[in-house]
Amino acid sequence: MTGALVLLLSVAPAARDLATSLEGQPVGSVRIDAPAAVAARLSRYLELTPGEPLHASQVRHIVELFHATGEFQDVVVEVRRGEAGLELVFRPVPAPLLASVRVQGDRVLSPGKLRSLSRLRPGEPLWPTRLDDAARDAARALAEQGYLEARVSGSARRLVPARVAPRAPGAGGPGSNPARRDAFPEGRADAVFAIEAGPRAVVTRAAVDGVAPPLAHSLRALIDPRPGHAFRRPKAVRAAERMRRRLVAAGHWRAAVEHHESYEPGTGRTTLVFRANAGPRTRVEFRGARVAGSLRDRVEDLLREGALKGDVIEEATDLLEEDFRGRGHRYAAVAVSEEPGNGSATLAFDVRPGPAALVASVRFSGDAVEDLDPVLATREGEPLQERLVDQDVRTLVRALQERGHPEARVEAEVPESGTALAVAFRIETGPRTLVGSVSVDSPVKLPADAGARELRLRAGVPYSVSDLARDRNTLASAYRDAGFLQAEVIPEVAFSGDRTAADVALRVVPGPRTDVEHVVIAGLHRTREEVVLRELQVDEGGPLGLQKVLESQRRLGALGIFHRVTISEMDPESVGSRSLVVTAEEAPPVTIAYGIGYSERDLVRGSVEVTRRNLFGMDRSLSTFARGSFKGSRFFTTFREPYLLGHKQELFVTAYREEEDRPSFDFVRYGGLLQSARALTDRWSLIVRYTFQETDLFQVEVPLDEVDRQFRSTTTSGPSASLVNDTRDDPLDPRRGRFLGADVQLSHAVLGGDSFLKGFLQAAAYERVTGHVLVALSGRLGLARTFGEGEPLRLPLGDRFFAGGDYSLRGYAIDTAGPLELSPSGRLVPSGGNALLVGGAELRVDAGRFVSLAAFSEAGNVYPLVSDVDLGDLRYTAGLGVRYRSALGPLRIDWGYKLNRRQGEKPYRFHFTIGHAF
Repeated sequence: MTGALVLLLSVAPAARDLATSLEGQPVGSVRIDAPAAVAARLSRYLELTPGEPLHASQVRHIVELFHATGEFQDVVVEVRRGEAGLELVFRPVPAPLLASVRVQGDRVLSPGKLRSLSRLRPGEPLWPTRLDDAARDAARALAEQGYLEARVSGSARRLVPARVAPRAPGAGGPGSNPARRDAFPEGRADAVFAIEAGPRAVVTRAAVDGVAPPLAHSLRALIDPRPGHAFRRPKAVRAAERMRRRLVAAGHWRAAVEHHESYEPGTGRTTLVFRANAGPRTRVEFRGARVAGSLRDRVEDLLREGALKGDVIEEATDLLEEDFRGRGHRYAAVAVSEEPGNGSATLAFDVRPGPAALVASVRFSGDAVEDLDPVLATREGEPLQERLVDQDVRTLVRALQERGHPEARVEAEVPESGTALAVAFRIETGPRTLVGSVSVDSPVKLPADAGARELRLRAGVPYSVSDLARDRNTLASAYRDAGFLQAEVIPEVAFSGDRTAADVALRVVPGPRTDVEHVVIAGLHRTREEVVLRELQVDEGGPLGLQKVLESQRRLGALGIFHRVTISEMDPESVGSRSLVVTAEEAPPVTIAYGIGYSERDLVRGSVEVTRRNLFGMDRSLSTFARGSFKGSRFFTTFREPYLLGHKQELFVTAYREEEDRPSFDFVRYGGLLQSARALTDRWSLIVRYTFQETDLFQVEVPLDEVDRQFRSTTTSGPSASLVNDTRDDPLDPRRGRFLGADVQLSHAVLGGDSFLKGFLQAAAYERVTGHVLVALSGRLGLARTFGEGEPLRLPLGDRFFAGGDYSLRGYAIDTAGPLELSPSGRLVPSGGNALLVGGAELRVDAGRFVSLAAFSEAGNVYPLVSDVDLGDLRYTAGLGVRYRSALGPLRIDWGYKLNRRQGEKPYRFHFTIGHAF
């Protein structure tokens, strides 16, 4: 190498100063001076090729790409003349990445508290603006704690490599991605905050001004902070609001309270004064017509909370008028007046409803239209509402236009007066227009994989302006998703002379195509880049489409490992190609969830789940769940692999142990399963699994002939599959939708288990009858049989079907709606069976914001064998219940009554649990 010339270019602006003499000279070599992992990752941004001429714009763009990663404080470009041409070396200078937070000066904030206040994350670049923002956050927090003169400044202090502690292979945390963090150990830095707190403000005097002594005495009790305490502005703000609310509760609806602080610098002495303006006591009167109690309460609450402001009074007036007009008073009007008194004021609403009108009939006149049967809001026998009549006019016009009448007109004819009014809709259809031909004129054809949807307008169908607008948007979106970001579609319609036919031409002006030049990923510390790249729907060199960008952002957000993800264009003004910057803010890797519940079987139960997400930076997770109750416990650990064999296919590996006390036996079960699921359509999904489990039974009280089997371990080993269709709006408290699940399980001696086949089908539907009434229907069918030489006819006891209790056939105790056997102790205990049949219906009525009532009826039974199924032997129950919507789910109390109880059975039973029965 002949080192004739060395140029040091720092960051992009300096790259513009590349010597003119070098412009256009051939490039001999290009190299990145960085650790191997970093150099390999950045090499895809090198746009310089040996043998081609050098352009300063290319160098500048490479430096900009390096900076877009957010990992480098500077990029130094070194250029030398060599024998083969110019030799370029890019030396990225790592940004100071947060290692820890340190506090200097006054120790009024701990490092952990300061880091929490400023939301600094380990591994985050410590740019000067970020440190300034963090310092301002800290100063603001200190001011709220009474340090009104506090000054905070932040700086980054780099750590020397010798201070970087070695990490164990595979260790998590900010340094677990070697290609990102540990490759530049000298890039780690401490965020150092210098704090000068100054004196802490102390309240020396606090008073209430502006109101009469009785009110002032009442408000003084709410002063906070009180004399002798540290002054904290948030406390004073909350105290002022409490004072205002107390005045409002006393009838002073226009009350206002402000706090004023007087601070002596250097001493910290603070005088706190709450200035209150109570205003007159206010009461509301409704005159002229009777106003329903619930509406009166709504209006008064609105006025009270809105402090009688002008817009609030106007809103209250609208509420009253809308209520009366909704009851048929077409010309209802409300006048408002304020009548001052001695220390009080009356806000009077003078309601003039006018006569009420009902719809006597609804008819159509004018042109006849076949098959025109829209659902109108104006109905015979209901109050006449002008608003609904206007809505129906729009509905009819839209229906006519969709049938090919683009010039259709509809007028509503309603008598001006009367109490029973006939509503007539006069229809003028105009000519019916059919589409003669549809053509798309574009200089550029969409690629085969563009995925453009079929156009709604086709030859022979009715011509519709709304369909034309949809087709125009569909075609424009397809071109824009194919990279033609400025594409426009101009519709041209040629009507025949009698306007019965229309030829439609969609002329496409695509504009230039924009491709994705580079995808730069920033913000990753634990996560590997390949996790982000495999979710992106845009590729380098491919077209830049808005929908693909939005879908990429949605997919990345759905991973659950990022707080937020943004995708932006680094050079949004560029036409031919643009680079995308994907900025991700990683979420904490460990989450803890816990809960408490209650069921009739378990009684009180508690649970905790700990999840470690994004294992090895590859979006894998490990979850451990534990639940305990008075009747049993459950523990399982699940490992999730999101990409199985390089494809987007989740695999779950679970190991578990559970034990439970049942009415007729106790068991301990342990085992493991492999499970994977795939969405077949938007609503259907298939789950396949392989299960191996051992079940140890004890305390068995069922005196069956196969007693020897009851006391040995039973083994299940084999595959199973579930087909699920779920359209419920809320799985915990559904209001509408359907649920269908079909499950089949095989266990066989060849696989090391007992030989049986077991199937279970369940279905539920939820439908709103009115705004407050919901009907829920449910059905469950279970069938099973054993096979193989020497196998008993009935399933192992722990695998049998049972029914009865708070989730099936309410009115029965747990598991008791089915076969019962006399135990050695002389009591009847459930023995379960190979067949289950249960169905139910429930009527749920909303009785308030959080409370609903229910009436239910259920039928079903459990049968020892499938051949024993007898619909004439069904057990029937009915009952009533109350539900309370809580943060844990619906708290449910049910009273179930046996409709065909047998001798010796209790007639009814109460059930209390969390969650619906179905």
